[in-house]
Amino acid sequence: MRGMTDHLEFGKRVKFYRKRRGLHQRQLGELLRRSEDWVYRVESGRIPVNNVKMLADLADALRVHIEDLQGAPALLEDQDGLVGSVPAIRAALMQSRRLAGSLFDDREPLRLERLRVEVSNAWDLYQSSQFSELAERLPGLLADARLAAHESRAGDERSQALRLFALACHVATALLRKLGETNLAWTAVDQGDMAASESGDPAVMLALRRGIAHVQLGAGMASEAVNGTLDSADDLAPGWWESSPVALSLYGTLFLNGSVAAARMRNRSLTEFMLGKAQEAADRLGADANEMWTSFGPANVEIHRLAAALEFENTQLAVEIAPRVRAVGLPVERRARLRLDVARAYGEAGRTDEAVDSLKRAYTTAPEQIRVHEFARDLARRLHRRTQRRDAQQLALALGAIE
Repeated sequence: MRGMTDHLEFGKRVKFYRKRRGLHQRQLGELLRRSEDWVYRVESGRIPVNNVKMLADLADALRVHIEDLQGAPALLEDQDGLVGSVPAIRAALMQSRRLAGSLFDDREPLRLERLRVEVSNAWDLYQSSQFSELAERLPGLLADARLAAHESRAGDERSQALRLFALACHVATALLRKLGETNLAWTAVDQGDMAASESGDPAVMLALRRGIAHVQLGAGMASEAVNGTLDSADDLAPGWWESSPVALSLYGTLFLNGSVAAARMRNRSLTEFMLGKAQEAADRLGADANEMWTSFGPANVEIHRLAAALEFENTQLAVEIAPRVRAVGLPVERRARLRLDVARAYGEAGRTDEAVDSLKRAYTTAPEQIRVHEFARDLARRLHRRTQRRDAQQLALALGAIE
């Protein structure tokens, strides 16, 4: 099914899947507790659906995946000699050598020191939003990490190998979620979680638990993601979360992820609780950092406060937060996401010029990342209709929002 409606605008995709399910606009509205007129306006492109909860509800009512509604364009286009592909990553995630094809033929285990560098490089590529290059490297990295875990002896060497395999699976999970490949992300995070548990490293175990919650969010399982967040925090040894900058960062990022899940449940008090726990960790940390590639600190908490305001459709609060968030020094992936959400806030407030400027900054910061984001394409399409600015038209064309 994926890809069959990618050429359509969002509203026309909704209409296509509504008719395919045999529903009238009134019936779809009843399923969503919305009016028939609301469905008409969504399908005609007169109002946006720009929070994930409503996207998930629509997908559930239409019995499709969120990715089908988003109509995401191909992210892994060959460029600069890069030939990364999802099938190659899928083969690398297969535990059976037969399913992995020729990936393991004549492959020699890497020294753990070298493998550690390769894992770090993969995370750097992800945080730099260089997804095509990461996709090309991932199959080999996953194969090397699996081989190291398989060949390693008992003791510290095996623990280190399992740790590196878990972190390789984690970065694969993060990329696959960006690509909308939720089912394959399940495979990656499941294998990573098992390796992390066997390694006995509490930091890696917590990192992979956060990865599980992230995939659950992608699958529309917000309540499971919330429960997993709370259970993971409860499972920590007393006082561990404040024992080091790494522990503080992982703990804080866990609750940031939980805040997104709580917002998608429309639970304001739980969202504030999660953000409060993250803020406590950020305050103890004292400054923005990137321990174990978490991008955690006060700025990331503010980024998530903005995201929560948008999810609750509180435009006034989002506009108040937008100008005060500073992402200087944060990885590209975080800066681009912040600039997209700032653009969304200004767009909802009718501040068209500021929205165009912010969306341009997001796209300039991370073209691959923004090009694949449905909210970015939808916003670019709406801004193009509101203004005669030539750069707004060019932006909409670059994002594939118009032809």
